[in-house]
Amino acid sequence: MAEMTISRRNTEKSSEAEKRIRLSDDNVEVNKKSIEKLLRTNSQIISKLEVLITGQKNLETRLLGIEKKLNDDNKNNNTIDPEYIKLVQQHRSIRGTFTSRVKDVMYSVFKATGHKLPSINTQVSPSKIQEWKSKPEVKRCYNNLFKKVKDEQPMTYMSLIIDKLRKENKNPSKTQIAYAISICETYLNPNNQNIQMSESIMKSKIINNLQKLENRDKFTHSDDDSHDGNNVDNDDDGAADDGAGVADDGATNDGRPNDSAANDSAANNGAANDGIADDDILSSDSYNTEEEGQYVNSLLENYGLHRK
Repeated sequence: MAEMTISRRNTEKSSEAEKRIRLSDDNVEVNKKSIEKLLRTNSQIISKLEVLITGQKNLETRLLGIEKKLNDDNKNNNTIDPEYIKLVQQHRSIRGTFTSRVKDVMYSVFKATGHKLPSINTQVSPSKIQEWKSKPEVKRCYNNLFKKVKDEQPMTYMSLIIDKLRKENKNPSKTQIAYAISICETYLNPNNQNIQMSESIMKSKIINNLQKLENRDKFTHSDDDSHDGNNVDNDDDGAADDGAGVADDGATNDGRPNDSAANDSAANNGAANDGIADDDILSSDSYNTEEEGQYVNSLLENYGLHRK
């Protein structure tokens, strides 16, 4: 009788061990599929980012070639071909159009919501940049970037910025949206000593924000954006304009002549700036398909980047 009991227990233990092995194998297979899916997603994101970076580099290379030829021709004779001048101007405009427009829209959105940002020239020294980023009104805008404009409404400050950009550039790609978010984060981040959008700074941010869009994650400041002393008390938001009461001296956010500031007023309700070329550097992504556009619209509606 005892031998039968022992045999039965051994059989049960063996059966339980086999069951655990099967479960372990199933878990390994599930984890393997999850890892493969994640690798495919990351590969697609990096591929799209490389398209963007390659396009920027190609434009810069072509611009350098044109400028060199201009300089060579200028040394050889006293006349400059007007066509060369026109080409140089076009390339310079294309290279900086989208980045400048995002900054301008960011300024106009914060101003329209009672959080006016003081202007700054992008060519100033690092100490001046740090001084600007240390201002309470700049810190407040950085802290509020992904917060709701009004508690009872889903719109965030970042979603208002993207919404206005969407009205100018219909059917933006996820890369464009991630790029715009990265510009705003980098420009306002107090830990970033620069306000120039260099590739070394932007690449990791764009990848991170693209992953959030792909995974439908909530947008908050990245871990590498952590900052001390920047959680300005929002109770004094009503006095933001008093502290940020810099007179509008006719300059845009980077100190350039403000020849289109009127187009950024809240009364225009996000109307497109006529000076923006339709074929700017980011509006011709080869992967910006209709299907992707529909997916972007669903993200905007469901994950904190809604349209009004």
